[in-house]
Amino acid sequence: MSKRKLLKNIASGIINSFISRNNDVYGYWGIGKLYSLMVLSKSMEVEINLIDKIIKPKNKELKLLVNIYSKYLFSQIKKQGIKEEYLSKATIEIKGYPNKPILALGRLAPHRIRCKIIIENDLGKKYSLERNVWCREHNPKLESKSTRNYEN
Repeated sequence: MSKRKLLKNIASGIINSFISRNNDVYGYWGIGKLYSLMVLSKSMEVEINLIDKIIKPKNKELKLLVNIYSKYLFSQIKKQGIKEEYLSKATIEIKGYPNKPILALGRLAPHRIRCKIIIENDLGKKYSLERNVWCREHNPKLESKSTRNYEN
């Protein structure tokens, strides 16, 4: 198997970790924090460039999340023995679909978020995976905070 094909497995690991409850930013669920960014910026789209460590729209607090997933990407590439020059693009696109919180959808997580990772190799082959998750806007009064230690 070509080492480049392993990029699909890496993409799967990243996107599954990204939507999990273990993806937190200073103790709070990363997806909820991203949804709050969408609301504040009045744009229901966020893009994370994992190679250049850039989030659009900009947000200092979510830079931690960007750095964690960029580091994860490059550690997996190294672990799989893939040359870094085989990687030409690695982005996560997050798109929000807001709903009015109604009982049928559940008041705890009424908003659908689509998270899509796109990893492209140096030959132009794209590996893309998409996951949907339901969330609410970040609210520390309603959320439990992780006790994990964080490094900047």
